Amino acid sequence: MINFIIYEDKKEWQEKYHNIILKIIGKKKDKYHIIRIDKYTPDVKLKLQNLVGKKIYLLDLEVPGKTGLDLAREIRKANDWISPIIIITQYDKFKNEGFTSKVLMLDFLTKDNNLEKKLFETLKIAYHIAIHNKSYNFTYNNEFYQIPLDDILYFEKDLNQNYTNIITKNTMFKIKQSISHIEQELINIPEFYKTHRSCIVNLNNITKISWKCNTIYFKDQQINLISRDKKKSLKDKLTKEFDYDYKYN
Repeated sequence: MINFIIYEDKKEWQEKYHNIILKIIGKKKDKYHIIRIDKYTPDVKLKLQNLVGKKIYLLDLEVPGKTGLDLAREIRKANDWISPIIIITQYDKFKNEGFTSKVLMLDFLTKDNNLEKKLFETLKIAYHIAIHNKSYNFTYNNEFYQIPLDDILYFEKDLNQNYTNIITKNTMFKIKQSISHIEQELINIPEFYKTHRSCIVNLNNITKISWKCNTIYFKDQQINLISRDKKKSLKDKLTKEFDYDYKYN
């Protein structure tokens, strides 16, 4: 699933961006959503946080309240450094400010006579980036999903042996797949490591480990699934920057 987020308060511009997106993706097999947002609210913030799949942002710089640049900063502050961000503005005098704001923009476009052509070319690049970012693909409730690997915290075997829970930064899915099968699917992806017969973790999303309590901490979650025979190899895989509260002997 690819989510195109249009953050623009003018309906006519929303329609233009929508049509350009359709020219690129309308005939492709990838599932997608086009989401239009004309102002930033707590509900919008929650909706963006809970979006499942890959994201491409088209952000207008002049939206009242929270500008597109403000939203871009918030996206990056939430540790989303993968989703392509395109800033669009009426005035190109803001261009230098945008590119020096540490938000890793894909492009900064001005609403002029060439916008349609320039946005079409930039969106093709954004789409290419999105589809080539590594993801874990599965079907959930008869819907096909592509979850960026960076969004996954861990896989945990469900009480029903034939199912596995996928825990992401924002949500959870239960899929009809064994943990052993998933281990084989991820065997060539080094950031995933099986810490227990019931659990596979994303090493890149670990914030802390308590070896004494066998607890792995993520930003907002924790699990107690480290096998005794996995401790040393797990420690070897992790970088020295991690915060250990117990020295493994």
